[in-house]
Amino acid sequence: MASQEEVVGQVELTPIQRWFFEQQPVDLHHSNQAMMLYRAGRFDVDALRRTMDRIVQHHDALRTVFRETEQGYVAWNRSVEEGELYTLDIIDFSGVEDEFTAVEAKASEIQASIHLSEGPLVKLGLFHCAGGDHLLIVIHHLVVDGVSWRILLEDLASGYEQAVAGQTGTAIRLPHKTDSFQVWAKQLSAYANRATMERELAYWQHIEQAEASLAKPLPKDFANDNARLGDSEVVTVRWTKQETEQLLKQAHRAYNTEMNDLLLAALGKAVYDWSGSERVLVNLEGHGREAILTDVDITRTVGWFTSQFPVVLDGSLGQGGIQLV
Repeated sequence: MASQEEVVGQVELTPIQRWFFEQQPVDLHHSNQAMMLYRAGRFDVDALRRTMDRIVQHHDALRTVFRETEQGYVAWNRSVEEGELYTLDIIDFSGVEDEFTAVEAKASEIQASIHLSEGPLVKLGLFHCAGGDHLLIVIHHLVVDGVSWRILLEDLASGYEQAVAGQTGTAIRLPHKTDSFQVWAKQLSAYANRATMERELAYWQHIEQAEASLAKPLPKDFANDNARLGDSEVVTVRWTKQETEQLLKQAHRAYNTEMNDLLLAALGKAVYDWSGSERVLVNLEGHGREAILTDVDITRTVGWFTSQFPVVLDGSLGQGGIQLV
């Protein structure tokens, strides 16, 4: 069983976190993931606070801050006694005429208030509205991902139910911790420096450099500096039940494929038909929780585990599906 002790101290940056800082985003403090929960009645504020106290104590990565140094950003896992670990703003909008606009404005304010080095990277807003409560949960992407949200929502529901029943502190029982993000980051760094990984480096460098040089830049429509999101539109295509069945099941039996294979083949063909670019280099993401470290268990560990890798699509391999796939 993984250690159940509190994790404190420096944490190595993982590849996806290093990539984030290398991108030099316009506002690196405001790169969040958020969830809005609704309750027809009112949340028990005291129970909610006790639940969140337990969650940030249990899931160590949520207490992380990122301090800027001359060598770049350094991740530090704070102790439960080290500063404010989350914030909860409570606002009553029940008498406001335009609740939607008011909630949206306050939510944007909370989203923009996160600071990587000062923390906390977890912020909540509880909005009392005429039709019920809306609970906004904002977490910086550096410490959370899609799998993490499922874990957190499970623990929030279970913990809140226990808190409403009167439990507090560690009496709010959550599933045992799996290995910490700190342990994962350290072991992942050691894994990346193995001799076997060094031998794979040449392949990935070839993909990134040689193949990228063959891929032509995609053409742009109406390229200018004034393009705005408001000028875009969404095109929706609906498939029948029979077409969906063919895509999800029958096609895989015919080609021995998975869903990603067909979608990528279709993308490569579509780009080729549109632009004439035979080879297109795309960047794919995975959840990053593959079992590559057999002695590390991260099934219930919160953090940003995403992995990225380049793939070359060749849409010129023929008109038939077999050649493309």
